[in-house]
Amino acid sequence: MNGLWPPGPGYTSGEKIVLFRTPGAVRGNLVRPHLWHLLRRLGAQDIRPLPLVNGVVCALPSQVRARAAEMAAHPEVAAVEDNLPVRLFPVFRDDLGPRLVPYRAGALKRPATEGRQIIPWGVARIGAHLVWPQSRGAGVKVALIDTGVDPSHPDLAANLRGGINLINPRLPANDDHGHGTHVAGTVAAVDNAAGVVGVAPGAHLYAVKALDRWGRGTLAGVIGALDWCVEHGMDVINMSFGVDAPSPALHAAITRTVQAGCTVVAAAGNDGRRRSVDYPAAYAEVIAVAAVDEHDQLAGFSSRGPEVKVAAPGTKTLSTAPDNSYVRLSGTSMAAAHVSGAVALLLGLLKQADPRTVLQRLVRGAEVLPGLSSEEQGAGLVRIDRTLHAAQRNE
Repeated sequence: MNGLWPPGPGYTSGEKIVLFRTPGAVRGNLVRPHLWHLLRRLGAQDIRPLPLVNGVVCALPSQVRARAAEMAAHPEVAAVEDNLPVRLFPVFRDDLGPRLVPYRAGALKRPATEGRQIIPWGVARIGAHLVWPQSRGAGVKVALIDTGVDPSHPDLAANLRGGINLINPRLPANDDHGHGTHVAGTVAAVDNAAGVVGVAPGAHLYAVKALDRWGRGTLAGVIGALDWCVEHGMDVINMSFGVDAPSPALHAAITRTVQAGCTVVAAAGNDGRRRSVDYPAAYAEVIAVAAVDEHDQLAGFSSRGPEVKVAAPGTKTLSTAPDNSYVRLSGTSMAAAHVSGAVALLLGLLKQADPRTVLQRLVRGAEVLPGLSSEEQGAGLVRIDRTLHAAQRNE
């Protein structure tokens, strides 16, 4: 990933994630005493459990950082890695031409559409409006691991059912950046005869705030977010951030999340190059989503590679923004949101479908776009109308 943003205020360069081999080394907020004492003996401070991955995150002061190798060599330790920063993929604003910029809350506001409701072009392109008589994703729980969601937006309030602020657990998961609110609208803006309508207008949204007002977080924060999603029975998890290197801890968290029955959807990235899909999208367990434009062409910013599973609309996406406003943004974040909404529609019909079945159904119904390679579009453009039609025929 080019131009990784510098760490946010909550990131400590000396933090390490430690994974244990011993089963049950970490249960809830408890670490087995002999392992706790091992970490303390090696100089670890501020030890915080990561039960989903049977590990901890801890600080290693600079004077004892060399002991990380000794820690990794212990027979009960499976891996030691840096608690790296993660960041949102920057998005394009449609009024600024080809310049890549990070979105900030309050930028490029558009007035609410009073007295009429718009079906954004991407929602229509994947055939979502055609299946609403059969499924609106009613009651499907979609978690957005992002910057939070504006709870007062009239197109989101009815569908926002909860969440958590992992940046500051004492505060609600409100959006102080803007990205999460935009993603939420594409997934499940309500059908209320005003504003916009999302792909799955009956789905339940959960704001899992793991990214700060600069769109930055850490691997440990994401692992904690995934743990919350598993504990609270999320059906779909949407992620629009990444790192450019694999992480054993993140992969373990993703694997266990999928094993728990959560379908994980992630943006492929906005590097605009071949073989550039970022993590977590690059993991086999994740539905990695590339972005196409209004002309069924690959968006110039979209990452591509063999890890891409499907493509979805990702340009000039009109959706919700903080302060009861609407903006058009472009990025693979927008494409991933379309797919998360499509998964909610599918689960609204199939109910208990497991993540493998969900992916198989999406692939079966996808529309192969001429002129695009499999590394650019995966199985093709998600077409939830074709997917649900096949599901109803029990194919």
